[in-house]
Amino acid sequence: MYSVENTFDTFNILFIKVCNAVLHPPDATCVRKLKGRRTMSRIHYLILGLILLLTAACGDMEQSNVATDETEAAAEAQESARQETPPAPPQPRYATLSAGTVIPVRLQDPLDTAVNQTGDTFRAVVDEDILAGNRVVVPRGSLVEGKLTYVERSGRVKGRAAMSMQFINLHVDSRTYSLQTEILSFEAEATKSEDATKVGVASGIGAAIGAIAGGGKGAAIGAAVGAGAGGATVAATRGKELQYNPEHPFQFTLNEDVQIRIR
Repeated sequence: MYSVENTFDTFNILFIKVCNAVLHPPDATCVRKLKGRRTMSRIHYLILGLILLLTAACGDMEQSNVATDETEAAAEAQESARQETPPAPPQPRYATLSAGTVIPVRLQDPLDTAVNQTGDTFRAVVDEDILAGNRVVVPRGSLVEGKLTYVERSGRVKGRAAMSMQFINLHVDSRTYSLQTEILSFEAEATKSEDATKVGVASGIGAAIGAIAGGGKGAAIGAAVGAGAGGATVAATRGKELQYNPEHPFQFTLNEDVQIRIR
């Protein structure tokens, strides 16, 4: 049977090995005493137990430190990855200017049928805030670009000056939006009454000169000559041109919806 003495011997041997491992070198007197004795005091058991507990605690602390280091390293790696990956930008939001919206503008460049040609571009600015719901989407003063779709000078004999325009681009917050708008068309006023007056005045002057020169017959001839001269004057002079100076107001209407970015 396994006796108590054998148990004591086993603990003695274990304690000697622990002393050899912990103490460098071990106390020789202590070892000799342990070899010569068949019993072990309770103090020896306590010391052995404490050594074993300390050894186990050191091992646990080592493992705990390793685990803590690994956890901290993983956390640092995740934080580094978050810093290297920029956050996704916010999605843009848009407001809609519906077809049929009327936008008032003020001209910035002069327009003249005697100067401009079909295809010329010009600038204007929005004359008041344009709302979508309760939000201002096109502030007053925003730049608008227009294009002359047709220009015709006044004719010498017939034909009045004419001009057509369309607005093609809107600039808001450094962004440009294409526009499809109604075409605005204008035509100069007729000048027939002025032409008739010019011919009448010329005929009267001719008749007066003819009467002085040759009586009634001379007056008739003078009137005819004067009328011819008056007609030549009208033919040589163009009718009125269309002219629009800066700050002239216009209104244009959208033919299609326009999406304006608001964020």
